[in-house]
Amino acid sequence: MESDGYCKDFYKGEMAERYLLHVPAYPSAVVETIIEYLEEKMPKPHTIAVDVACGTGQGTRMLSGYFDKVLGYDISPDMITIAQRNETLQNIEYSVSAAESLPVEDGTVDVITVASALHMFEFERFCKEVDRILKPGGIFAAYAYCACTNGGRIFQSEVANDLLTEYFEGIFFKNTPPSYKNYGVFKNMVENLVMPYREVKCPDNLISEREYTISGIMDLIRSFAPTKEYLIKHPIEGPKVLQQLKEGITDALKITEADKFHVMIPIPIKMARKPIM
Repeated sequence: MESDGYCKDFYKGEMAERYLLHVPAYPSAVVETIIEYLEEKMPKPHTIAVDVACGTGQGTRMLSGYFDKVLGYDISPDMITIAQRNETLQNIEYSVSAAESLPVEDGTVDVITVASALHMFEFERFCKEVDRILKPGGIFAAYAYCACTNGGRIFQSEVANDLLTEYFEGIFFKNTPPSYKNYGVFKNMVENLVMPYREVKCPDNLISEREYTISGIMDLIRSFAPTKEYLIKHPIEGPKVLQQLKEGITDALKITEADKFHVMIPIPIKMARKPIM
């Protein structure tokens, strides 16, 4: 079974647009870290990077300045349509594909990246694809934003953080859909991930910083599949719970509907290099 079905159907229409608007931005230090490690063994020029589960192209675009060509793949046609619609860079191509069967020639890729998506893959099959398409000496890098897996500690208010933690632990993690094939990776994002090659020590202080309104934060929470699962299972109770969460965070941060506030979300990263024969 490939990483399709639920994933393809979930991120479409309104959910794909919500993802585009509210997903946290990844810092440039993520790609700088990957390139620095790549160039220890593989000097320029770098020909091809592949961003798997690219979504609307946020992480894909960060690779553009370092490679002749960047290929972004996602199982959701709507995500790919949005990425293509918003793309202005000439060396990026987007296509619909499952992570476990990428339309890429053997041994042609310098770097493979995955951002916040490994929990939806058939990981062993995906690792075989990684090994198939990577050049010897190429890099596989996985990173994620941890709004939900950092215990909800993203606000400058411990009361607001406690409310978010209560939601994640009490509801969110109890409603993960069947497509989240690797729950352990999901709950701890990349921290518990066992890489297919020997890992390298990575920085542990990468942070995504962004200004949100309270409606933006709630739309981010609604863009997560477990929230949708919860709302489907509990069509009356669910909206009330989310409204209570919104009101609680609003009160804790002492903000209005229109106010913007600062959010800091950790970005863990893991990298590994395919052995050079």
